[in-house]
Amino acid sequence: MNEERKYPEWMGKMRSLNADEIKEFLDGPIVARIGTVDENGNPYITPVWQEWDGEALWFIPRARTTMVNHLKIHPQISVSCALDSSPYTRLQILGKAEIVRGPALMEGEWLAMARRMATRYLGERGPEYLEDSTDRPRYWVKVTPDKIISWEGVEWARKYLE
Repeated sequence: MNEERKYPEWMGKMRSLNADEIKEFLDGPIVARIGTVDENGNPYITPVWQEWDGEALWFIPRARTTMVNHLKIHPQISVSCALDSSPYTRLQILGKAEIVRGPALMEGEWLAMARRMATRYLGERGPEYLEDSTDRPRYWVKVTPDKIISWEGVEWARKYLE
């Protein structure tokens, strides 16, 4: 099984992503699924818009979101981002979440990030949506990765074949 195999392009890269490919992937409208632990120790998943700055993943949840209460108690977090069709690009971040601000109204750099997210996820109507909701308090959350696991392709990773 140690021989190098050629795969058709439609199957994907068949390897993990480098830093530039991670940035390119997360620059798209990829929804992050945030995994937290609730007050009873149960897993809790929340889909959110995200922004990757090359070192950290950011998201801007609503002030009354349950997930933020979980992060206040257990800041360890798991994030899953995936392209759910071929070539099935997948990325997992394991790390620690930090509540940078909030709950508060967005301003400055925080608001600029929210505008970029709204445009990325909703297209040209994104700013219209955001402007209508700027009077609603939110949190600004930063996820610092301890580990990033990525893969693109439909074939099994080598570690499962050996």
